[in-house]
Amino acid sequence: MLYASTNFGESYILEVVGTLLVVVFIVRKVVPPLRKAMDRQAEAIRAQLAAGDEARKAAERLVAARKAELERARSEAAALLEQAKVTSAQLVADGERRSNEEYERLVARAATEVELRRARAREEVTARVAALVVAAAEAVVEAELDAELHHHLIVEAIAAAESEAR
Repeated sequence: MLYASTNFGESYILEVVGTLLVVVFIVRKVVPPLRKAMDRQAEAIRAQLAAGDEARKAAERLVAARKAELERARSEAAALLEQAKVTSAQLVADGERRSNEEYERLVARAATEVELRRARAREEVTARVAALVVAAAEAVVEAELDAELHHHLIVEAIAAAESEAR
């Protein structure tokens, strides 16, 4: 067993040798496993950083793809909206055209109906006036040829024709 000497020089040398032995022991037995563990940890960190970089790049690619899809969807939506506007304008124009055609058809039918009723009314008035004229002529012929009576009968016939025409 080593004993510390009472001599300062010997004691100092023994402490230096002991320290060197501890350092050699640490360098040979402790440092290599510690270095291996540190290297493994550094490699794991590098792998995680690389995986993070790959994930970031994949995310950037995904974001770019989604932006492209979004832009394509926006352009498709704009095209559909424009097409819907054109279609609605065509439908409105078609509806207006059909309503105008229906209006014209109804106006023409009404005008025809009015003309037919007007013609019937004329025929009825003409027939009544003719009957009144014939009746007045018969009355004139049957009556004496008195000028005053003759004049009175003609005035009555005219008054009757006027009242029928109203």
